[in-house]
Amino acid sequence: MTWWPGRGSVKRTMRTPIRSEREAFLFVFASVAVIGVSVLVGWLAKPLVGVAVFALAVLLAGIAYLRADNPDRRTVLRDAADDPHPHGARAGTRHILVVANEVLAGDELRTLISRVEAERVEVDVLAPVLTSHLHYAVSDIDSELADARTRLDRSLAWARQCGIVARGEVGDPNPTTAIADELRDFGADEVIVVTHPRERETWQEHGELERLRRELDVPVTHIVAGDAGA
Repeated sequence: MTWWPGRGSVKRTMRTPIRSEREAFLFVFASVAVIGVSVLVGWLAKPLVGVAVFALAVLLAGIAYLRADNPDRRTVLRDAADDPHPHGARAGTRHILVVANEVLAGDELRTLISRVEAERVEVDVLAPVLTSHLHYAVSDIDSELADARTRLDRSLAWARQCGIVARGEVGDPNPTTAIADELRDFGADEVIVVTHPRERETWQEHGELERLRRELDVPVTHIVAGDAGA
């Protein structure tokens, strides 16, 4: 079964600028302080200098606001993991989601998946479409889509050789969308992320582990391709 990019979407929540009386007070206090300092500088120097100080303060405040964590942002991955899973693992079976940014291989990965011999394990392999920023922006991903399919086929072949029950999907170029779709459909008792070495890390892989560990309540394990052994 192959997943086609565009199946899912990520909803974004606009941040509420002022959420409490304390924040309203701080906003008013900071605004008065900035205006006061700008007027003072303009009076001591030149009016244009005061205007420049005010503009700079507003710019810096805007940048800080945009970079700060958004308390209103939905935890997309956790929400997906908590949803009902129409194709989840059977009762008594441990379900592992493996994000295959590189072809699956190695003794370390095989051991992680099969470490509890008495427990039945099903593996869901997600092969994201890894693109450049330019190709992602213009939706020119034919070559990368073919690469993802090849990566998925080789990963599933490796799983069969290891006696691992696995199924696979080709994922959206947006990593959050791809992982959320898998979690929503299949769920996961554990997530294993196989990435490139840091010097070859793609922009989609950047920050992926941090977000998974922050939002999910299941174990998240990281394996760097090439470090696991043959």
